[in-house]
Amino acid sequence: MVKFGPLLRIWVTEDRQVCAFRPTARPSLVDYGPMSMNNIFARETTDFFNPDDLSWIHKLAAIGDSYSAGIGAGDGLHGEGDENCRRYDHSYPYLINQDERLGDPSKRNFQFKSCSGAVIRNVIEDQLPSIDSDQQIILLSTGGNDAELVNILNQCVYQWFALKDQHSTVGKVAEMKGEPWAKGWDWDAASRGCLGQLQYSKNIINSDEFSQRIDSVIEATKKKLSTESMIYYTGYAKFWSTDYGSACDKVSWSTWLFKSYNIWQPAARLEELRRREMNRLVDLINDKIEAAVKRSGDKVSFVNYDKYVGHFKGHYCEDGVDESVVG
Repeated sequence: MVKFGPLLRIWVTEDRQVCAFRPTARPSLVDYGPMSMNNIFARETTDFFNPDDLSWIHKLAAIGDSYSAGIGAGDGLHGEGDENCRRYDHSYPYLINQDERLGDPSKRNFQFKSCSGAVIRNVIEDQLPSIDSDQQIILLSTGGNDAELVNILNQCVYQWFALKDQHSTVGKVAEMKGEPWAKGWDWDAASRGCLGQLQYSKNIINSDEFSQRIDSVIEATKKKLSTESMIYYTGYAKFWSTDYGSACDKVSWSTWLFKSYNIWQPAARLEELRRREMNRLVDLINDKIEAAVKRSGDKVSFVNYDKYVGHFKGHYCEDGVDESVVG
C-alpha cells in the first residue's frame, strides 16, 4: 500500500516565477539546481522508493487561477483555451509536468485547466468537470479572486478604473436611465479607494462564506481523485518586500488612463501602509486556506511557498531595486 506524503514544495527563483506578475525572461529547468523529489512528491511506503524516478505518475491535473496559470511567466502556451486563460510555460504546473524525474511527458495525461481570473465557482463549475476522474495528483490554487484581488490592484496599485464618489454617482444615474455606456460596471467597487477596498477584501476573507467556499472546492476536487492520490493546495505569495523601506513610498504605477480622467486626483503611491496591509491580507488568506486543508483530511496538503519568495528576494520594492523604472 502506497500513500502520498504531505508535502509538495514549490521552489522559486529570484526571477519571481511563482508570483507571475512581472513578465520577464524565465530560467530553464537546470537553473533550479538540485532538489530532492522527496520534497515534491513524497510517499510513505515500506517498499523501495527512488525519489528521482516518479514515472509512476501517469495522471496530473492543475486547476485554479492566475497563480497556477502562471500569467507572465515565460512564453504563452497555444493549446486549447491556453490563450484565453493566459497559461504560460513557466507556470509551476507546467514545470512540474516537464521535469525529467516524472519521465516522458508524452506518457502522462497532464490536464492544465487553470485560468487567470477564475473564482472558486469557476473552478467547481467549469474546470473540474473538464478533467478526468482517477487523478493521482491535482494542483489547486484558488481563493484570491474571491477576495477581490483585481479590485485591490486597481484601487491600490494600477488604478485602471478608480473613480471618485461623484464619478461613481454619475455612472449609477446613467445606468438607471438606461444609458448603454453605463451598463455592466460595478460603480460601487470603482469608488471604494485603496483603504476602503482593503477593508472590503478583509471582510470577505474573514467571512464564514469564504471559508465555506474553500471547503466546497476541496470537497469537489477530492471527487476527482483515485484511491492513492493527493491534492496540493498552493497558497499565495506576498506582493511586497517585508523590509518596508522608504524607497517605494513615492513611486506610482498608476496607468495613463487614470491620469487622463482624474487630472485633479493624485495618483496612488506605493506607500508603506498600503504595502503592509496588502501583505497582511496574503497572510490572512493563506491562514484560511491552511485551516480548510486541515479540516479536509489526509488527501489534501497545503503548500505555503511565500517564505521562498522572500528568501530569493522575489517581492516588489526589495532593497536596491528602483521600482520607478518600467520595463
